[in-house]
Formats: sequence, structure tokens, C-alpha cells
Amino acid sequence: MGISTKINSSKAKATLPLRLSPSSISVFKQCRRQYKFLYVDKLGDQYRKAKPFFTMANHIHATLKDFFAITPVELRTPETIICLLEKNWRRYQVGFRNAEDEKRWQEKALRQLSDFVRNTDVTVEPLTTEWSFETRVTPGVVLNGRIDRIDRQGDDTLHIIDYKTGNMPQKMEWTQVRLNALAAVQNLHLPVSKVSYLYLNSCTFATCDMLPEDIQEINWDLLQIAQAVGKEKRYLPSAGKWCSGCDFRSLCPGSPEVVPSFSEEQLELWEDGSDRVDDISE
Repeated sequence: MGISTKINSSKAKATLPLRLSPSSISVFKQCRRQYKFLYVDKLGDQYRKAKPFFTMANHIHATLKDFFAITPVELRTPETIICLLEKNWRRYQVGFRNAEDEKRWQEKALRQLSDFVRNTDVTVEPLTTEWSFETRVTPGVVLNGRIDRIDRQGDDTLHIIDYKTGNMPQKMEWTQVRLNALAAVQNLHLPVSKVSYLYLNSCTFATCDMLPEDIQEINWDLLQIAQAVGKEKRYLPSAGKWCSGCDFRSLCPGSPEVVPSFSEEQLELWEDGSDRVDDISE
């Protein structure tokens, strides 16, 4: 390789935009060392372990996508969604301790989806489901991710819905769906009037109304976090309750020696990866 080729290659690398997602931003805010392991050093494939709640969430998201594709809507029954889940579950079963553990997680998924059909309006026709996006916010910042569901309201505004398979947290964090709203507005050119998390464990909607001017605020917040990510050099670890589920504890100098053991009831502490494009297999 000649000198000029090396220089051009270096310039191209230097001008690559910073790629962020709601998930990576959440990790950066929670622990910058974990962000470095995942998104700078790219150690996820080497150290990330399969987890049962990720597998369950993956199959639930795929099943809901298939479910809303069914017409006529009269066929959207509890029996139908159970059949779809069983079909999707056969794709892979990873992260479980044994057959009994797998059965427990599958029964949890079946219960959530059956309750969803019985307790929500399943006759709606979403504008899109499991929609992957990539949005160039500025020449130097790209936002990518996936939106579980977008409904088009009667007034031609959008309702962004994100499914959560864990428990509803005591304090709501709206960053993920707000960033999804920004992507939807920029790509679909329609205003977003509300964003929601749907907690399938209790069939509960947590909804936040949105005004057109909120998009400018979200855009500004994203640029602020992008600036912080771009300037970060030290990536200091932040020890906390999330350390118990971190795949990089063996590498991390800030990992506490004793951390609380994980329990199923703590699922609100975990991101389910729903905005990661590589998390849901077709």
C-alpha cells in the first residue's frame, strides 16, 4: 500500500460518523467502561453470554410481528398467538440452564402473549412493526435502532410503542422511545403525538404525550450525548446493581467483588435489546 493510499484510508476512517442507538446510549449513561467493551473494543461476540430473558424477548417480539400481519383480524386469537410463539420458539433455545428452565420461560412468554390478546385491542392495523431505521442526524452522527410498533392515529399523527417483557420500573426512563420518535419523524415525515412502553407482564401502557417542539429538544439531547461520547477517553467504570448481569466482569477493574444475585423479578433492570437490529432473527 502506497503512502497516498494510507493517508486516504486514514482520512476516511477519521470522517466516519459516530453511530449511536438507544441501547448504546443507555449503556454509555450507565457504565462507560461497559460501553467501551461493547462499542469501541467490539468484545460482545467474544464475551456476551446467551441469557434466557433475551431469548424470550426475542421470540415475543417476532411473534407479535407475525400476529399483526394476520388478516382478517378475527383470526387474531389467543390460540393463534400461542401457535405463532411455539413456531418461533423452535428457531433456537439458548441461555437456559436445562429443559425445565426453558419450559418455565416459555410458559412466561405464553402467559404474556395470551394476556396481551385478551386485554388489548388487537384489531388495530399498525403502520409498521419491527421497523429498523438508520437516521443521519448530522453529518457526524447516525442514529440506528428498531421500533417495535408504530400506529397511525386518526389525526395522522404517530404513536410509538415499545414492548417490554420485564417489570415496570419505579422510575420511568423515556430516552428510548423519545429517540425512536425522532427517527420516525425524520423518516416517515409525520408528527408523533405520543410514545408508550407496553409492559406485557402486566399488560400496562406507560404513555407520554408529545408535542412537535419536543422533537427539537430530543435532537439537541442526542447531539449533547454524542458530543460526550466523542470526547470520552477514560471510560471509567460505574459499579452498580447492573454489574451482576455484565458479561465483562472478568475484564473490569471497577467490578465489585460481591454483587446481588440476579432474579427474574429484577427484569426491569435489563434492557431487552429491542432496538438492536441483530437481536431478532427472521
